[in-house]
This record gives sequence, structure tokens and C-alpha cells, in this order.
Amino acid sequence: MKIIAFHSYKGGTGKTHLSANLATVLAQKGYKTVLLDLDFRGPNLQTLTGIETKITINDLLFDPDLSGEDILISFEEKYNIPLFIAYASTDFRKMGDIVRADKKQRQRSLKRILRLRDELSESGFDFVIIDTSPGVQMESIDGLVISDATCLVLKADDFDIAGTKSMVNQLYSLLDSKNYVILNRVVAETCPPEAGVWSEKDMKLVEKFEQTIKDEMRLEVVTSIPCFCEVAREGSRSIFSLKHPEHPFSKYIETLAEKLLEGFFPPPS
Repeated sequence: MKIIAFHSYKGGTGKTHLSANLATVLAQKGYKTVLLDLDFRGPNLQTLTGIETKITINDLLFDPDLSGEDILISFEEKYNIPLFIAYASTDFRKMGDIVRADKKQRQRSLKRILRLRDELSESGFDFVIIDTSPGVQMESIDGLVISDATCLVLKADDFDIAGTKSMVNQLYSLLDSKNYVILNRVVAETCPPEAGVWSEKDMKLVEKFEQTIKDEMRLEVVTSIPCFCEVAREGSRSIFSLKHPEHPFSKYIETLAEKLLEGFFPPPS
């Protein structure tokens, strides 16, 4: 089982949207995939999928009698793919319990996340995709610690790059994982690019941002995804790649999935 966490320095980068779409594409490829919502401070997956559930990951962290089976929602019948989601609570009281948790509760929470990881592995899951809270929150760090890879999502602007660089230098150097950068919602002169393909002029701009990240963070950009109006208009009402599999955005997610799979399962030399 492989675990991939989506993380960002600040909110609004689109990491929840990307993590949900990647989990869906992996499931479409036949991988048994679970999407875990560890963004306890701003959970959005219930809105994205149109699902409201009473038992959430928040409950699992505080109730030792709950297990992974109690919080997993299956989408096998609805979408005919092996996709499961475990949601964070949108109840402000439960969100507050996470934020105000003392040291002992944080230790218990980490143990239960580790136990959940083991349960998912024993249940035959191939991939766990984790959506984390932005910034350096303890609950986000728990998700990063158990991950085999991290997709660090940021926008192509100087503010986001500067803040992300600081976080990478202080946090990511301590993680024993593969780290990838995704530039998301990239705005170039031609926006969105025709058929999702950058013009030569725009490609130079994108490559400049990618080189800046490589030089300042020592991380490779695995993909740069344009800002698509159709994706923005769809908002958080659905998993975009399910509704629009032929759209250029969905093709970018497909390419991202292939690159990550290649990173985990490189072809024999």
C-alpha cells in the first residue's frame, strides 16, 4: 500500500480538488483507493461529493472503539470504481476539539491514525490519498509522517513560492518521503491554453517558475496545471474528472497519476 499526502503552505491552492481527482483516477485504473480527509480546520470533501456522514475521522481519533470500517464510505456502487472516502467533520465543535487537543490527545490521535493505516493495508487497499490542512499544523504533520510521498501544491506566484520555500526548508527536510511539487491554477498570457497545451511563449513563463522552484527548493515540479475556467465554474460541487473525463484538466490528472505510479513502480531497467 502506498500513501500520498497533498499539502500546501496556504489555503486556496486547490489541493483538496486535486487529491479527490487523483484518488478517482487511480480508482478508475483499478487500484483500490481511499481518500482520507485530514483537513480538520477546513474540510471540504463532504461538499465536493455531496455526502453528509455522522461518523467521521474526528470521531475515530477520540473513540478507541471505532475502526476504519466505521468511517469508510464506499463509492463502488455509485461510480463502479473501487473508491472509498473517510471524511473529516464539518461540525464546528468537533473541529474545535481537534484544534484544542492537548499533548496526550495528540499522541492518542497519532496512534489511531497509525492503526487506521494498518487496517487499510490489511484490507487490501493499494493507495491512500490524504488531504491535509495547509501550513504546519500538528494534524497535517501526522499525515505527512505516515506518507510515502507528498504532493506539495502551490500557485505560481512569488508570495506562495516564498512561504512554501520556508516550510520546505524547515519541515520537509525532516520527512522520509518522496516530495513532488504541483504548480496549480497557473495563469499565463493565454489562459486557459488551447486544448490545455501551452503556447511556446507561455511555456517559457511556466519553465521559469519551475526552474525557480528547482533552484530555491531543490524539488522537481511534477506537473504545471493551467487555470481552467470550466473547473472554476464547477467549483466544489463534484469531482471534475468523473463528470468531464475528456477535458484537458482531467488529462493533466491522468498524467499526474502516471508519473506518480512510475515513481512508485519504475519499469525494469
